[in-house]
Amino acid sequence: MTSDSARAGGMPRDWVRRYLGFLGVHHRSPSLAALGRLTRAHQSSVTFENVTSILRRRAQPDGPVPPIDPEALLQAWEERRSGGLCFEVAEMFGRLLVALGYRAHPVLGFITFLGHHQAVLVEIDGRRFLVDGGGAPFFEPIPLDREVEVRLAGLAYRFRPDEAGENCVQDRWIDGAWAPFCRYELRPPDPDVREAAYQRHHTPGQSWVVDNLRLIRCAEREVYTLRDGLLTHYTAGGKHSESVSGAAAHLRIAAEFFRLPGLPIDEALETLAEPARQRLA
Repeated sequence: MTSDSARAGGMPRDWVRRYLGFLGVHHRSPSLAALGRLTRAHQSSVTFENVTSILRRRAQPDGPVPPIDPEALLQAWEERRSGGLCFEVAEMFGRLLVALGYRAHPVLGFITFLGHHQAVLVEIDGRRFLVDGGGAPFFEPIPLDREVEVRLAGLAYRFRPDEAGENCVQDRWIDGAWAPFCRYELRPPDPDVREAAYQRHHTPGQSWVVDNLRLIRCAEREVYTLRDGLLTHYTAGGKHSESVSGAAAHLRIAAEFFRLPGLPIDEALETLAEPARQRLA
């Protein structure tokens, strides 16, 4: 008899069961169709947000921040008080896929440094697919053997093999032209490089992660973003933006538009404002 404490792919079976319940997806044997259902559910369920990272840095102001705790993060997702950035989503979703029997490993992306972005590579029936939960409307596994375009709510992205055919490049449609955005290294990453990137994201001035507020929620026909006091709604008809100020308004928007009623966004705003107050003191 197998207890809930038994482990599947390195994770407790109860964790896997709860994770699938959070996503609203039944367990299926690994297949491209099943991966697609998981990817769509994950994109719809986990808001891209850096409040969690800001407060992780605040709780550990000096030295390295602690690693991601899969149990604590899943509980925060279940209680709708957290989402995740690319490194959290890649860590969590990658663990889930391995526990479900998929061949999967994280991959690092280069934007301004290696590990600035992360995603998950999945192998199914001899083909490779990229699953990217990095705050863009990628609801389907992305095949890595051909060029693919993704368009939604007036936003456009392109994935293509690089010149050597070994890695993958993500382009974004900006001002009427494709511009390279991220280069994915598809081999399994060096753990030390991955850890260094994680710590760098939590270092002020090294990336936007603990310096600016950002939330993104992707739905199947629209995208909402909140960046430093500006709420933007993208649809097929265009985009609409409005200014947001004050903790109460941010808490309301986190609940209404980003489906995170328990997100401590007010605490993140206080944390971000502290350096400015110190400069003025």
